[in-house]
Amino acid sequence: MKTRRAMKVVSGAVAILCAAATLSACGSDSGSASGSDKSAKSGGLTPVTFAMASPSWNAGYAVMAVVEAEGFYKQEGLKVTTNLFPSATQAAQQVAGGGADLGLMTVEPVAIGHDKDLDLAYFSSYWAKWIYSLQVPDGSDVKSIADLKGKKIGVSAVASSGATFARTALELNGMSENAASLVPIGAGAQQINAIKSGQVDALALWDIQYQIVKNAGVTLTPLPVKETADAWGGGFATTRKNLKAKKDVLERFGRAVAKAFVFAKANPEAAIRDLWKLHPETRGSDPEAKALADGVKVLQVRLDGQGFDDKTLGRIDETAFTRSLDFMASAGLIKKFPAKDVYTDAMFKAFNDFSYDDVNKQAESAG
Repeated sequence: MKTRRAMKVVSGAVAILCAAATLSACGSDSGSASGSDKSAKSGGLTPVTFAMASPSWNAGYAVMAVVEAEGFYKQEGLKVTTNLFPSATQAAQQVAGGGADLGLMTVEPVAIGHDKDLDLAYFSSYWAKWIYSLQVPDGSDVKSIADLKGKKIGVSAVASSGATFARTALELNGMSENAASLVPIGAGAQQINAIKSGQVDALALWDIQYQIVKNAGVTLTPLPVKETADAWGGGFATTRKNLKAKKDVLERFGRAVAKAFVFAKANPEAAIRDLWKLHPETRGSDPEAKALADGVKVLQVRLDGQGFDDKTLGRIDETAFTRSLDFMASAGLIKKFPAKDVYTDAMFKAFNDFSYDDVNKQAESAG
């Protein structure tokens, strides 16, 4: 089902990504491919520029702090520079334009860019599950998506992926995209105040944001969107060129991140403390015990479903990815294509080629 709103979102995202691709074609990718590898031989560590799709650090990204704080990048011979970008589209733009070697992003920009031959592809999973959902406060008279007609839905921003998800969910349930009002409520305390004060009747956010709201004492009930059940959320992507030219670097990066996941699972409190150490602004003003407990709850959302037991950290599930693409196609965001067109699953065994026991021991001895 195609919508005018959905197509506007596609057009805007594709325009930004195509601009990035044009810059790349004109020679703006001066730091990619063999140049970085040559400098690595002289400097001892391979420099890697990493674009992370998040406006700020929070406990949901504690794993990405652990990988630096615990020395896992260095173990793998990498010197990683992490740059934050407010959206997945902007992170994808950096990678497509050569401003970053790889990026962490949700499904949308890579899938949308497929038809424009931007040649971005995922090589490792990070969000094992679809992260967006619709939820209402406990006791709400809204029991289904159909009940949202005439209601106010809180979103982080009107142009956010959560907002696009909400509009699409309404249309997939037989309503106009304008059947409910979308109200921008920002993040953190603003979101909590909006739902507690009744400014909004429902929320269209992502998984860790919901946990932050729950940490503030708000009980929420999900409104199921069957099209995203068991769908994949996204992960680490790069250019097709880099998949070949930098395969060894990508494998080392993925292995460093896998070690960080194992560490965080074994000692989530130490993982949160690593986050605080590198990014003190994430500590907040709550008493330490509460801040630590709340941070662990948010981190746990990210640890769930990652593949620790069978040592498949980073593996991309084709069936789950296909579910994501089916949802986007049904929304008119993309034309249907095989998931294998935009990902490779050839590296996850290399990601898991390390001693889990050694990392667990390191985590157990951490403060």
